[in-house]
Amino acid sequence: MEPKKKKFSLTWLAISLLVLGVFGCDKLKSITESRYKKKIGAETTEKDIVNWKEKLELEEAEIEELEKRIRKMVQKSNQTAALSWKIARAYMRAGSSEKGSEYYEEAIQNSIQNDGQKGYEIHSYELALPYFEKAIQTGKLDKQLLYETAVAYANASKDMGWEPKRRVRAVTLFKQLVRLDKDDTRFPFQLALLYFDSSLKNESWNGKTSDGFNEVEIAFSLLDQILQKEPYNVPSRFARANFLYQIGKVSQANEEYIRIKGILEEMKNAGAIRESLEENPSYQNVIQNLKQIGNQNKN
Repeated sequence: MEPKKKKFSLTWLAISLLVLGVFGCDKLKSITESRYKKKIGAETTEKDIVNWKEKLELEEAEIEELEKRIRKMVQKSNQTAALSWKIARAYMRAGSSEKGSEYYEEAIQNSIQNDGQKGYEIHSYELALPYFEKAIQTGKLDKQLLYETAVAYANASKDMGWEPKRRVRAVTLFKQLVRLDKDDTRFPFQLALLYFDSSLKNESWNGKTSDGFNEVEIAFSLLDQILQKEPYNVPSRFARANFLYQIGKVSQANEEYIRIKGILEEMKNAGAIRESLEENPSYQNVIQNLKQIGNQNKN
């Protein structure tokens, strides 16, 4: 027997056609429009469109004006920072004994010849500090700005027999610089000078003798780290030799000066030093310091 064929039900099709015939296309359109109007709100008029356009133009104009004001404020802030930095630098230049700002070898001869300085003259570093701080607060953080600020704080602290608060600020800035740029050896070098000099116990201010901060080993450690990366870093070797001399390790200082002498002669032979060694300040310093240590040993 053949399977019975299923009869297709026309019930739903008939109902659909009936509904379509009853409501019609226009009715469906009106239902759709009413639902859309419920979603977006009341009927929009041409006046609404005009008002919205005017409001949009007004807000865009306000935003543009605000952006202009912000740009002007940023520009003024940068100008203020630059001007503050200039004033701070002028005060720094007015200081007459900024031993740590460039390189240490220029001070080596005086450091060896002097047994210790009792008392300090206030220079212009203290006057520079508020202008450096203003430059930092109102302008972009610049490595050179931070470096000069740290040097100013270190010198201001030194002028006051290593006043603690200014010293802490200098240390903090130098450490920040070391984190910012680990390849720039100026920062650990200056930090080593700060640690060593402030550890000496014979410096005084206003009749008060500093007890020192006992951080000589940290200073040597920083110099050793520099020399591991840059064996020919002459300023660091000069500082190390001077440190050794000042803590009484004269023979080790002598060895370091001999090493410096050899490095400078090697640099001359390689063409890195153009002038004759007799005209080179670093070479003349090391020769004079070796002679002085030799005379001291004879006596």
